[in-house]
Amino acid sequence: MADPMPKIKSIAITNLARSVVGWPARMLFPPVCAGCRRHVSQPGVLCGACWPKLRLLERPWCPVMGTPFTHHMGEGFLSAEAIADPPPFERARAAVAYSGVARQMVQGLKYQDRT
Repeated sequence: MADPMPKIKSIAITNLARSVVGWPARMLFPPVCAGCRRHVSQPGVLCGACWPKLRLLERPWCPVMGTPFTHHMGEGFLSAEAIADPPPFERARAAVAYSGVARQMVQGLKYQDRT
């Protein structure tokens, strides 16, 4: 069996190099909230003000399109869109409603190169 120490040392050196190189970048370009552009502790997170503004989608929803329903329609009930124009996929669903902060984040990613 091969000695794992050289691989562990290689990983440790790589991580150290990333942190040394990344430090000046974090000073020049500090991480910001994806919703409002306020400074946050780490990249890729939302600030405390934006997180509660996300509207998480909950059941009931169409099992094919993921369209939220106002009330439970029964097991296996499909949305009108899924019946009228069946999609080429089995199912899809979003985690949050496309409004407010979620909309700003998606549009920032698509049109303003905010990654």
